[in-house]
Amino acid sequence: GVMATVDGQQVFVGNRRLFERIGMYENLPQAYQGLAEDWGDKGGTVGFLGVEGEGIIGAFSMTDMIRDEAKETIETLMMRGIKVLMLTGDGEGAAKAVGRQVGLGESSIHYQLVPEDKLHYVAGIKQTAPSNSFGLFRRQPKILFCGDGVNDAPALAVADVGVSMGEGAALA
Repeated sequence: GVMATVDGQQVFVGNRRLFERIGMYENLPQAYQGLAEDWGDKGGTVGFLGVEGEGIIGAFSMTDMIRDEAKETIETLMMRGIKVLMLTGDGEGAAKAVGRQVGLGESSIHYQLVPEDKLHYVAGIKQTAPSNSFGLFRRQPKILFCGDGVNDAPALAVADVGVSMGEGAALA
């Protein structure tokens, strides 16, 4: 999330985790908490707007648009024996909705991850990956990580191949 001082008041925009951390989420009426959970269950990424001293004054939901070729690409990779995982900072509902749309099983979808979580996940895969052969000609499987570059820069750096796109490409 982000925080700013506007006309002498702290203003916050971010996800539920931010508002729980700053103690505003608990004061959100149950009906609005239910609405936010419903948006998340339907695949939305839910955010809030809050003002210090007033609490949460607004909520919004965004939905990811899936590229037309995404499902076919994922299926092709898996048919070729390539393991595909999704590591995202999105909430459970949004992550599972996208995962279903592209043909991933629930065990391949990992959500609510911060950049450090993604870094440790990719590093952990590299350390535990079995080699494809024995003796002198050992070949470790390679890990390709694809991300937007901003929140994914640490994981992109630790992967064997890092692919970034959009505004975060330069940072990555």
